Amino acid sequence: MDKSKKEQQGIYNVTFGDEKVAPIFKDIEAIEDAVIEYITIYVKGWHNVRRDKGTGAEHIKLHLEKGSQGEISIEELVNIGKSLREFLKSFDEPFIDKNGAKVYEWQNDYRQTQRGGSLEYATIPFADVIIIFYSDRNLNKQMEFKNQKVEEYYQQKVLQKSPQDKKKIFSKNPKPT
Repeated sequence: MDKSKKEQQGIYNVTFGDEKVAPIFKDIEAIEDAVIEYITIYVKGWHNVRRDKGTGAEHIKLHLEKGSQGEISIEELVNIGKSLREFLKSFDEPFIDKNGAKVYEWQNDYRQTQRGGSLEYATIPFADVIIIFYSDRNLNKQMEFKNQKVEEYYQQKVLQKSPQDKKKIFSKNPKPT
């Protein structure tokens, strides 16, 4: 199994199986190296139904339900490692919010915004933990980027698109598969 598929399988097994943690690697090609650098790790986490609060896979998988606010597809979830690596290639580092969480934000080809957040826990000192991942599907309005650099990047990207591409972007956004 190639390294990318192994990472995807780990994320899937944490979300739906008995696994407790899956690492997301900073450089998928450097996994064989003696020193492996992680972007973050994906953990089983928890979800409190009454308070609608939680972290990790148990909280994130609520967004896999059809029609849920912040709906994501299973494909988007298992490819979160790839998305985070692409984010870091473009922006070097995530936005740090007022609570110290690292916020990763990006758009797909249909201008649907996705956001992942990670936080450092004292009990897991070697890496940040993914606490949330969702999109702006089924929200009352499109998400606004927290990171001004990301906002400017996507505004510039839209300006550079051809008229046919812009028509595709502003047409009805597809639902996840």
